[in-house]
Amino acid sequence: MFIIYSILTVCLLIASIYDATTKKIPNWISLIIIVSGLSWNHFSAEGLGLRDSSAGLVAGLLLMLPGYVFASMGAGDVKLMAAIGSALGLDSVLNVALYSYIAIFVMAVVFIIVKGDLVKLLLRYKALIHGLFTGILSYQKPDKSDAASYRLPLAPAIALATFYVLYPEICNSGFMANLCHF
Repeated sequence: MFIIYSILTVCLLIASIYDATTKKIPNWISLIIIVSGLSWNHFSAEGLGLRDSSAGLVAGLLLMLPGYVFASMGAGDVKLMAAIGSALGLDSVLNVALYSYIAIFVMAVVFIIVKGDLVKLLLRYKALIHGLFTGILSYQKPDKSDAASYRLPLAPAIALATFYVLYPEICNSGFMANLCHF
């Protein structure tokens, strides 16, 4: 498993740097992870099998697709999660997606607080909730200068969630066990 985890780690670090600097995740990074994940899981004795790897790919895609459809994330983020699913399989990608959404939420709230736009955001949502109860729906789109309209790079949050899910597995594997007891 060390080989696939190493490839995944390097690719996620590169994707995070690309996303933080250019706000894009190159397709070749996701492609490397997908080819490596499917190949490793199919041909390696330690692999999960092609079925679990393929199920992880589809689940990763489907879990992040609503974020793309509702314009809260880019297609690169969706493809990256699908690639992670191909490497880690169905069970792990479900955990990675959950922790990714938590990390993305925390990152967005911290960003909005640091930018000083929390009150604006809360007032907009107060008006939305009031409209739900009164039957007069009114959503106020954030101004372009508001922090809520800014697109954050999500690859670092996805990478962090992946490392969080992999940490126990890495610590339980042979030579890495000594590094985890600090």
